[in-house]
Amino acid sequence: MRPWLALVPVLALLLLGGAPSLAGNPNREAVVQLAHGIQLDRKALRDALGQPPAPGTEAASNDFAILFWLQNFRTPEMEANTWLFLDRNPVLFSRALGVDMAKQTPLIHAGVMAFVKPLDAVMGEFKKQVGRPRPYLQDSRIRPCLPREESASFPSGHSTWYRASAELLADLIPERRERLLAVGDHGGAARTICGVHFPSDVQAGQRLGAAGARLLMATPQWRAFREDPGVQAELQILRQVPAESLIMLTR
Repeated sequence: MRPWLALVPVLALLLLGGAPSLAGNPNREAVVQLAHGIQLDRKALRDALGQPPAPGTEAASNDFAILFWLQNFRTPEMEANTWLFLDRNPVLFSRALGVDMAKQTPLIHAGVMAFVKPLDAVMGEFKKQVGRPRPYLQDSRIRPCLPREESASFPSGHSTWYRASAELLADLIPERRERLLAVGDHGGAARTICGVHFPSDVQAGQRLGAAGARLLMATPQWRAFREDPGVQAELQILRQVPAESLIMLTR
Protein backbone atom coordinates (compact mmCIF):
# COMPACT_ATOMS: atom_id res chain seq x y z
CA MET A 1 0.00 0.00 0.00
CA ARG A 2 1.35 3.40 -0.95
CA PRO A 3 -0.16 6.34 1.06
CA TRP A 4 1.00 8.91 -1.48
CA LEU A 5 -1.50 7.40 -3.97
CA ALA A 6 -4.48 8.18 -1.68
CA LEU A 7 -6.57 9.11 -3.22
CA VAL A 8 -20.86 29.00 -4.71
CA PRO A 9 -27.96 37.45 -2.82
CA VAL A 10 -29.66 34.53 -1.12
CA LEU A 11 -29.77 36.08 2.40
CA ALA A 12 -32.60 38.37 1.42
CA LEU A 13 -34.50 35.38 0.09
CA LEU A 14 -33.96 33.59 3.37
CA LEU A 15 -35.21 36.57 5.35
CA LEU A 16 -38.22 36.87 3.09
CA GLY A 17 -39.25 33.28 3.44
CA GLY A 18 -36.55 30.85 2.52
CA ALA A 19 -34.11 29.93 -0.19
CA PRO A 20 -35.20 28.64 -3.58
CA SER A 21 -35.78 24.90 -3.59
CA LEU A 22 -33.47 22.80 -5.69
CA ALA A 23 -35.80 19.83 -5.75
CA GLY A 24 -38.08 21.22 -8.45
CA ASN A 25 -35.24 22.76 -10.42
CA PRO A 26 -32.29 20.40 -10.20
CA ASN A 27 -29.73 22.27 -12.25
CA ARG A 28 -26.50 24.13 -11.79
CA GLU A 29 -28.12 27.57 -12.17
CA ALA A 30 -30.27 27.04 -9.08
CA VAL A 31 -27.27 26.01 -7.02
CA VAL A 32 -25.19 28.97 -8.17
CA GLN A 33 -28.07 31.30 -7.24
CA LEU A 34 -28.27 29.72 -3.80
CA ALA A 35 -24.58 30.25 -3.09
CA HIS A 36 -24.34 33.69 -4.72
CA GLY A 37 -23.35 36.61 -2.54
CA ILE A 38 -21.59 34.77 0.28
CA GLN A 39 -19.05 37.02 2.00
CA LEU A 40 -16.27 35.40 3.97
CA ASP A 41 -14.32 36.85 6.90
CA ARG A 42 -11.03 37.72 5.20
CA LYS A 43 -9.22 38.46 8.45
CA ALA A 44 -10.07 35.07 9.89
CA LEU A 45 -8.94 33.41 6.68
CA ARG A 46 -5.73 35.43 6.53
CA ASP A 47 -4.94 34.47 10.11
CA ALA A 48 -5.49 30.81 9.28
CA LEU A 49 -3.27 31.07 6.21
CA GLY A 50 -0.12 32.24 7.96
CA GLN A 51 3.08 33.17 6.14
CA PRO A 52 5.51 31.22 3.95
CA PRO A 53 8.97 30.48 5.30
CA ALA A 54 11.31 33.43 4.97
CA PRO A 55 14.09 32.97 2.38
CA GLY A 56 17.28 31.64 3.87
CA THR A 57 15.62 30.02 6.88
CA GLU A 58 15.82 26.36 7.80
CA ALA A 59 12.12 25.97 6.96
CA ALA A 60 12.73 27.34 3.47
CA SER A 61 15.66 24.97 3.02
CA ASN A 62 13.51 22.06 4.12
CA ASP A 63 10.90 23.02 1.50
CA PHE A 64 13.51 22.63 -1.23
CA ALA A 65 14.98 19.48 0.29
CA ILE A 66 11.61 17.73 0.16
CA LEU A 67 11.06 18.78 -3.45
CA PHE A 68 14.45 17.51 -4.54
CA TRP A 69 13.92 14.21 -2.71
CA LEU A 70 10.54 13.71 -4.39
CA GLN A 71 11.97 14.65 -7.75
CA ASN A 72 14.65 12.01 -7.40
CA PHE A 73 12.39 9.21 -6.20
CA ARG A 74 8.96 9.79 -7.80
CA THR A 75 7.97 7.07 -10.23
CA PRO A 76 6.11 7.30 -13.54
CA GLU A 77 3.09 5.87 -11.74
CA MET A 78 3.24 8.63 -9.11
CA GLU A 79 3.52 11.27 -11.82
CA ALA A 80 0.57 9.80 -13.72
CA ASN A 81 -1.58 9.86 -10.59
CA THR A 82 -0.94 13.57 -10.01
CA TRP A 83 -2.56 14.32 -13.38
CA LEU A 84 -5.82 12.84 -12.11
CA PHE A 85 -6.10 15.81 -9.73
CA LEU A 86 -5.12 18.53 -12.18
CA ASP A 87 -8.75 19.68 -12.54
CA ARG A 88 -10.60 20.88 -9.46
CA ASN A 89 -13.81 18.88 -9.79
CA PRO A 90 -15.92 17.18 -7.08
CA VAL A 91 -16.19 14.13 -9.30
CA LEU A 92 -12.74 13.16 -7.95
CA PHE A 93 -14.49 12.37 -4.66
CA SER A 94 -16.67 9.73 -6.35
CA ARG A 95 -14.11 7.08 -5.41
CA ALA A 96 -14.53 7.92 -1.72
CA LEU A 97 -18.35 7.83 -1.89
CA GLY A 98 -18.92 4.85 -4.13
CA VAL A 99 -21.02 6.70 -6.72
CA ASP A 100 -20.52 8.72 -9.87
CA MET A 101 -21.23 12.14 -8.38
CA ALA A 102 -21.84 13.88 -11.70
CA LYS A 103 -24.53 11.33 -12.60
CA GLN A 104 -25.99 10.16 -9.30
CA THR A 105 -25.64 13.23 -7.05
CA PRO A 106 -25.63 16.20 -9.50
CA LEU A 107 -26.97 18.72 -6.96
CA ILE A 108 -24.25 17.92 -4.45
CA HIS A 109 -21.67 17.96 -7.23
CA ALA A 110 -22.82 21.41 -8.40
CA GLY A 111 -23.27 22.65 -4.83
CA VAL A 112 -19.70 21.96 -3.82
CA MET A 113 -18.44 23.73 -6.93
CA ALA A 114 -20.63 26.76 -6.18
CA PHE A 115 -19.96 27.07 -2.46
CA VAL A 116 -16.17 26.80 -2.76
CA LYS A 117 -16.13 29.56 -5.40
CA PRO A 118 -16.08 32.53 -2.93
CA LEU A 119 -13.23 30.90 -1.00
CA ASP A 120 -11.34 30.34 -4.23
CA ALA A 121 -11.64 34.08 -4.96
CA VAL A 122 -10.20 35.00 -1.54
CA MET A 123 -7.41 32.49 -2.02
CA GLY A 124 -6.49 34.19 -5.30
CA GLU A 125 -6.28 37.55 -3.54
CA PHE A 126 -3.96 36.11 -0.92
CA LYS A 127 -1.73 34.58 -3.60
CA LYS A 128 -1.21 38.01 -5.17
CA GLN A 129 -0.59 39.67 -1.80
CA VAL A 130 2.08 37.19 -0.73
CA GLY A 131 3.64 36.87 -4.19
CA ARG A 132 5.83 33.87 -3.48
CA PRO A 133 7.47 32.59 -6.69
CA ARG A 134 6.91 29.00 -7.73
CA PRO A 135 9.68 26.51 -6.84
CA TYR A 136 10.91 26.14 -10.43
CA LEU A 137 11.23 29.93 -10.69
CA GLN A 138 13.41 30.01 -7.59
CA ASP A 139 15.63 27.11 -8.60
CA SER A 140 15.95 25.89 -12.19
CA ARG A 141 16.90 22.42 -10.95
CA ILE A 142 13.25 21.82 -10.04
CA ARG A 143 11.65 19.96 -12.95
CA PRO A 144 7.84 19.93 -12.57
CA CYS A 145 5.85 16.98 -13.89
CA LEU A 146 2.63 19.03 -14.08
CA PRO A 147 2.07 22.12 -16.27
CA ARG A 148 3.95 25.21 -15.16
CA GLU A 149 1.71 28.03 -13.91
CA GLU A 150 2.24 31.77 -13.82
CA SER A 151 0.34 32.48 -10.59
CA ALA A 152 2.13 32.81 -7.26
CA SER A 153 2.89 29.78 -5.15
CA PHE A 154 1.50 30.52 -1.65
CA PRO A 155 -0.98 29.14 -0.85
CA SER A 156 -1.64 26.18 -3.11
CA GLY A 157 -5.02 26.75 -4.76
CA HIS A 158 -5.52 23.05 -5.38
CA SER A 159 -4.85 22.26 -1.71
CA THR A 160 -7.30 24.96 -0.63
CA TRP A 161 -9.99 23.73 -3.01
CA TYR A 162 -9.60 20.04 -2.29
CA ARG A 163 -9.52 20.46 1.51
CA ALA A 164 -12.56 22.79 1.51
CA SER A 165 -14.49 20.46 -0.79
CA ALA A 166 -13.64 17.45 1.35
CA GLU A 167 -14.81 19.26 4.49
CA LEU A 168 -18.11 20.33 2.88
CA LEU A 169 -18.79 16.83 1.65
CA ALA A 170 -17.90 15.40 5.06
CA ASP A 171 -20.42 17.79 6.62
CA LEU A 172 -23.07 16.30 4.33
CA ILE A 173 -22.09 12.69 4.90
CA PRO A 174 -19.88 12.39 8.00
CA GLU A 175 -19.83 8.60 7.67
CA ARG A 176 -17.34 9.03 4.84
CA ARG A 177 -15.22 11.77 6.41
CA GLU A 178 -11.98 9.81 6.61
CA ARG A 179 -12.18 8.72 2.98
CA LEU A 180 -13.14 12.20 1.77
CA LEU A 181 -10.27 13.86 3.61
CA ALA A 182 -7.86 11.28 2.20
CA VAL A 183 -8.86 12.26 -1.34
CA GLY A 184 -8.64 15.95 -0.39
CA ASP A 185 -5.14 15.46 0.99
CA HIS A 186 -4.00 13.74 -2.18
CA GLY A 187 -5.32 16.63 -4.28
CA GLY A 188 -2.83 18.83 -2.45
CA ALA A 189 0.03 16.35 -2.15
CA ALA A 190 0.08 15.92 -5.93
CA ARG A 191 1.24 19.54 -6.22
CA THR A 192 4.36 18.85 -4.15
CA ILE A 193 5.08 15.48 -5.72
CA CYS A 194 5.33 17.22 -9.10
CA GLY A 195 7.25 20.26 -7.88
CA VAL A 196 4.72 22.96 -8.74
CA HIS A 197 4.29 23.92 -5.08
CA PHE A 198 6.38 23.88 -1.92
CA PRO A 199 5.19 21.64 0.93
CA SER A 200 4.49 24.80 2.96
CA ASP A 201 2.23 26.05 0.14
CA VAL A 202 0.20 22.86 0.40
CA GLN A 203 0.03 23.02 4.19
CA ALA A 204 -1.14 26.64 4.02
CA GLY A 205 -3.77 25.71 1.44
CA GLN A 206 -5.05 22.96 3.71
CA ARG A 207 -5.32 25.38 6.63
CA LEU A 208 -7.12 27.91 4.45
CA GLY A 209 -9.44 25.27 2.99
CA ALA A 210 -10.41 23.96 6.42
CA ALA A 211 -11.00 27.47 7.82
CA GLY A 212 -12.97 28.49 4.73
CA ALA A 213 -15.14 25.40 4.93
CA ARG A 214 -16.00 26.18 8.56
CA LEU A 215 -17.11 29.69 7.57
CA LEU A 216 -19.14 28.37 4.64
CA MET A 217 -20.86 25.73 6.76
CA ALA A 218 -21.95 28.44 9.25
CA THR A 219 -23.86 30.41 6.58
CA PRO A 220 -27.66 30.24 6.18
CA GLN A 221 -27.04 29.52 2.50
CA TRP A 222 -25.23 26.29 3.27
CA ARG A 223 -27.88 25.25 5.81
CA ALA A 224 -30.59 25.86 3.19
CA PHE A 225 -28.62 23.79 0.71
CA ARG A 226 -28.21 20.92 3.15
CA GLU A 227 -31.92 20.88 4.03
CA ASP A 228 -33.22 21.05 0.47
CA PRO A 229 -35.33 17.97 -0.37
CA GLY A 230 -33.39 17.35 -3.57
CA VAL A 231 -30.08 17.34 -1.72
CA GLN A 232 -31.53 15.15 1.01
CA ALA A 233 -32.64 12.65 -1.63
CA GLU A 234 -29.12 12.49 -3.02
CA LEU A 235 -27.72 11.98 0.47
CA GLN A 236 -29.98 8.98 0.79
CA ILE A 237 -28.35 7.54 -2.30
CA LEU A 238 -24.94 7.96 -0.69
CA ARG A 239 -26.04 6.43 2.61
CA GLN A 240 -27.34 3.35 0.82
CA VAL A 241 -23.88 2.48 -0.48
CA PRO A 242 -22.64 -0.33 1.79
CA ALA A 243 -19.35 0.49 3.47
CA GLU A 244 -17.98 -2.93 2.60
CA SER A 245 -18.52 -2.26 -1.12
CA LEU A 246 -16.34 0.86 -1.18
CA ILE A 247 -13.15 0.40 -3.12
CA MET A 248 -9.71 1.01 -1.65
CA LEU A 249 -8.31 4.52 -1.93
CA THR A 250 -4.72 3.28 -2.06
CA ARG A 251 -2.90 0.55 -3.91
